[in-house]
Amino acid sequence: MKKLKSLSIKLKTSISISVFILLVLIGSILFTVSNFKERLIQDRIQSLQENVKNLSESYKEKIIVKNLEKIDELVYFLKSIKSVKDVFIVDKDDTVIGSSDLSFLGKTQTSFVKKNLQKIEYNLNVDKEPVGKVVVLYDVSQIKDEVMKDINKILYPLSFIVGFIILVSFLGTFFISTALVNPLIKLKENILNLFESGFENLKNSVELKPVSNSQIKCLKDLSDHCWLSGKDGKEVLFYLGNKTVKECSKCDIFTKLSGDEIDKLTYSFYMMVSSLNDYINKLEEAHRERETLSCMAAMGEMSAKIAHEIKNALYSISNAANYIKNNSNDEVIKEFGKLIKEETYRLNDMTVSFLNFSKLIEPKFSLENVNKVIENSISLLSYDCEDYGIKLSVELDNKVPPILIDTNLIKQVLVNLILNSVDAIREKNTDNGVIKVSTKYLKDKNKVVLTVEDNGIGIKEEIKAKIFKPFFTTKQKGTGLGLPMVYKIVFLHGGTVNVESVYGKYTKFIIEIPTEREDKNV
Repeated sequence: MKKLKSLSIKLKTSISISVFILLVLIGSILFTVSNFKERLIQDRIQSLQENVKNLSESYKEKIIVKNLEKIDELVYFLKSIKSVKDVFIVDKDDTVIGSSDLSFLGKTQTSFVKKNLQKIEYNLNVDKEPVGKVVVLYDVSQIKDEVMKDINKILYPLSFIVGFIILVSFLGTFFISTALVNPLIKLKENILNLFESGFENLKNSVELKPVSNSQIKCLKDLSDHCWLSGKDGKEVLFYLGNKTVKECSKCDIFTKLSGDEIDKLTYSFYMMVSSLNDYINKLEEAHRERETLSCMAAMGEMSAKIAHEIKNALYSISNAANYIKNNSNDEVIKEFGKLIKEETYRLNDMTVSFLNFSKLIEPKFSLENVNKVIENSISLLSYDCEDYGIKLSVELDNKVPPILIDTNLIKQVLVNLILNSVDAIREKNTDNGVIKVSTKYLKDKNKVVLTVEDNGIGIKEEIKAKIFKPFFTTKQKGTGLGLPMVYKIVFLHGGTVNVESVYGKYTKFIIEIPTEREDKNV
């Protein structure tokens, strides 16, 4: 029993079904053989009776005229039948005129029944007048033995057929059960991998194939379509996050599309992973936000102190360099004076950026149409994009409602992101550069999503987590304050900013701003 329990579900299923089929086949064969045997015995007896009748009729005239030679021939033919033991030919006076047992010849006999033998008595008539009869004694047990021999001839090859059926049924059941159990095995592996990977890259543990390629509308309006339909089901699933557990499990469409119990179990696991991913993202976002804000506060305070000191020193250095340049006849000294002055200007610009970053921003919120703010901002940058042959695409959702924003700060966000996109496309050196700016109103989340996407060089995975940290930059002349400023402004609007990027392909910044604020004066 312990060994049986340790077997896999596939083997247990295959063995159980094979044993069941074997029992059904054996029962069916035994039932069929039993009925067939009785019918065959009756058919043999009936056939014997027909033979006796036909032979008797064919020799009737010879019996009437008492042609002993033909009578003996009739006896011989009847006696040659395997189950026949004795044959008696009787005339109309009940006198035996032919017999397989010579001791009965010439005697008057009315009964020929012997122990364990059955009798066939066929009366010969001419115009309904009896002229004699033929009596045949046969052994029923011999008929039965012959029938069993014939049946055994069928049973032997039939046993091979039964064995073949059992083997095929075992293999067929094994493969079918493998197909049925594979989702459970894969689910088990996904669960183990989920814990082994430390909950990193949760999307990799979901292998979601759409039940229907055509998109089916979500009844609860959580998304454009149900995540069990359409080719982007995984993206929709992880977009919904924790809502799948709360809403989808009670949805009629989910019940209809999710299939059998194993499929439902698999999809429930996917919903759990999506919910877990949602919680982890929120936790990481809160941690990043706290870390970034702490870093910004510390760096801002330090930058303000250092920048003031550097700015004064730079002013003195710039004046000294200018004096040396204008009052020296040495060309080398003039060249170095020029270089010092240029670098002082660059450092001064950076210092101004530090000072601006360290200032406490006080947003001036007003109820504005964010689409109009975007259009005004893009009009300022369209010429820059044209100069580099970059297409600027705008897709704005007309359903976006007026929201509380600081127009100038949102413009600053757009300018920073679009200029970054221009630099990324130029670095990739592509002739088909595209920057796409879009908005979308998420009514169910009470949010407006602002997206800036480009097909530039992208961001390497290892530096993606650092881009919002102050002073981090990959540009030779960058200050590393553009994206931290974007983060700071979005945070002041009560929103979030996230980035999706594949190095060498694209970068997408996704900004979500709430349409309703608890404190409208913040």
